[in-house]
Amino acid sequence: MKYRPDIDGLRAVAVAPIVLFHAGLQKLSGGFIGVDIFFVISGFLITSIIMREMQDGAFSIAGFYRRRVVRIFPALFVMLTATLVAGCLLLLPDDLRVLAASAAAAAGFVSNVYFDSRAGYFGGAAETIPLLHTWSLGVEEQFYLFYPLLLIGLRRVMPTRLPLALALIAAASFGLSLTWVGGAPNAAFYLLPSRAWELALGGLVALGAFPQAPAPARAALALAGLGLIAMGLGVITSASAFPAPWALSPCLGAALLIAYGAGGPTDRLLTTRPMRALGAISYSLYLWHWPIITFYRLQTDMHLTLAGGAFVVAAALAAATASYLLVERWFLRRFRQSAPRPVLVTGGAALAAFFAGAFVVHARADLWRDLPPDVRRIASYVDYRTWPDHQAQFIEGVCFVSLGEIFDRKACLAMSPTKRNMLVFGDSHAAQYWRALTLRFPEWNVMQATGAACRPMHGVSTEAHCNDFVPYVLDDFLTHNRIDAIVLGGRWLAGETARLEATIRMLQARGIDVTIIGPGVEYEGEFPRMLAMGLLRGDLSALDHARVKDRKPLNDEIAAMVARTGARFLSPYDIECPEGRCRMTDPEGGPFHYDYGHITLSGTRLIIERLAEPR
Repeated sequence: MKYRPDIDGLRAVAVAPIVLFHAGLQKLSGGFIGVDIFFVISGFLITSIIMREMQDGAFSIAGFYRRRVVRIFPALFVMLTATLVAGCLLLLPDDLRVLAASAAAAAGFVSNVYFDSRAGYFGGAAETIPLLHTWSLGVEEQFYLFYPLLLIGLRRVMPTRLPLALALIAAASFGLSLTWVGGAPNAAFYLLPSRAWELALGGLVALGAFPQAPAPARAALALAGLGLIAMGLGVITSASAFPAPWALSPCLGAALLIAYGAGGPTDRLLTTRPMRALGAISYSLYLWHWPIITFYRLQTDMHLTLAGGAFVVAAALAAATASYLLVERWFLRRFRQSAPRPVLVTGGAALAAFFAGAFVVHARADLWRDLPPDVRRIASYVDYRTWPDHQAQFIEGVCFVSLGEIFDRKACLAMSPTKRNMLVFGDSHAAQYWRALTLRFPEWNVMQATGAACRPMHGVSTEAHCNDFVPYVLDDFLTHNRIDAIVLGGRWLAGETARLEATIRMLQARGIDVTIIGPGVEYEGEFPRMLAMGLLRGDLSALDHARVKDRKPLNDEIAAMVARTGARFLSPYDIECPEGRCRMTDPEGGPFHYDYGHITLSGTRLIIERLAEPR
């Protein structure tokens, strides 16, 4: 197809906000929507190429995949290899194992499936995964695998109604995305079925589904497209329902720019030399920026300063330029006209060799670095969720439920006729104390009603799985059953203190002894990893910088409110950080936290020791 310089400019519009957002420019809250713009561009280009070759009688599946291998594999494998080498030199063993597994998934173009089961895109844990960004390559390559076959089939069955067929597929995908956003948000974000509509939207532009328009209307529509992208960058946040419906804004904006932008006012902006230059290196820039940012954070400070952000952007641009000139362009010139078979065989051999290398790195993850024993012990807590201690803290899937799980009322709220009854009620920041409370008060029947993100109050925003038991506990169970004491815990949020006070007074009116566990210390990142890296550097100052600052003021606000009600208040924050100096380890020498803020079993026992027996 004829080269369109404005599409290179649109690639720049896509990649620049991604890099700036990841580099710490939080005011660009929707910077991650650049990936959605890339999806629309890919759908347009691939559909245009396939349809032109089909019309000319020159299309072949082998030839199509040859171009994909030459275009995608070289720069990707160079980045993956460099990232694995850096991981062997810089990462802790558990992190290196995850890196090796994710590298193999990325090479096999299934990293979106891999990360769907392991990581949300937003949050502290995501910021320590060097290859998280490869999820989008998985989506695109899976699309490339199936899409040509789909077009061949549709062209044979309904050659005159290809746009209609593709529009129906897009509508079905969009509907699925809307459904998954509410019930399976990770799957909605990562998996092809809920993203296919974005690629199909670009395909519809290529098929002429967007009607012709006179020049003034074309200019207006292209400007509207640019406005939709700008709106998405400023309005969409990590809390928005995404990809559906909010991704419709940047995707429709990109489609309008592709359909109507050529020759208009937006074309003059997108075809400037800086925009075309940035668009040309956009693939390599996307590949390199996230590993550079992640390794920089892990070696310095999880919080990127302005200077740090500028440094990683400059480093990413340098790496991308080198990758484009030395890898992308060289392979494209050398193999653009090669026969499909040798290219595909070479690509398959490179893939097998990389899988073997990733397997070796994974198998020998403990041997690449000689870590001091204390660092190795702290670092091992990265995997704490698989430990017996963690399993003892929570009754997961039964009395502590997450998305898709149902709280077992009968098993978890079994009243004792011979012991006094206590209920631990709230989210994961309540559930973590359940085992410590049973050990602290063995003469009590300590029940548990907890769920991820389920703060124990009426009228607060919660997840769907909370709806089964939060109202039930407050309005049914506690009304019809006489319990002696209740412990409320949660990741309390600013602005909800009045609701918590109303809940306390309601429970007191029922004759229940009420204890509130206040906000705990939190960090911007995974605490065991940061502590281990700090010990390696001999400098723990990054932990002070990473400590979330608003938890202490909120702790004091809730403490004052609880004092007014006459209920009891237990402050994990004050116990962990007496006189402003926070302890790093629990009584057994492990890290006090096993993630951004949850506490180890040993740490929770230390805190619950300060709790007097309920009256």
